[in-house]
Amino acid sequence: MKLIRAKSNAFFSFCIILLVMMSACTAWELPGDVPGTYTGKAREMIRYDRGGQFVYMDKSVLISLVIDSAGGITGMVGEAAFEGCKVAQNGSWIARQLKINTEYIITGMLSGKTFEKDTVINKNISIPFNIVNGELKGSLIVNKKNKSEDFPIIRRLELKKL
Repeated sequence: MKLIRAKSNAFFSFCIILLVMMSACTAWELPGDVPGTYTGKAREMIRYDRGGQFVYMDKSVLISLVIDSAGGITGMVGEAAFEGCKVAQNGSWIARQLKINTEYIITGMLSGKTFEKDTVINKNISIPFNIVNGELKGSLIVNKKNKSEDFPIIRRLELKKL
């Protein structure tokens, strides 16, 4: 009896691993409800270096984000433009199901000052997000080479779809 149970547990584990591997190998397409124009206003926190000391400023900025059907991103955060940004699935199927990761993530660059006193002109960014009731909800993170220095400049990003 124990041998049968062990074999059945091993088979079940094998099937789960096989399903996860197969889902990782399939081509992903952006769901039809994601593309569109999302707009809103958010509180942005900028950290900049003033003579060896970090200074924090916060200001509300207007955001316009357009996702095309191929996953390309255009738009603005304040006076800065999205460049080379693309949307993709965020992490593994298991992490998304367990709510460890958001469903989607935008990665790319933000070029220009988001507002006048912003001293970092080109920012490597990511926007992990979900679509909830037709709204884009997530955060905007400036990514550094050292992951421990990543900084969320917009912690609560909520954009309405036009």
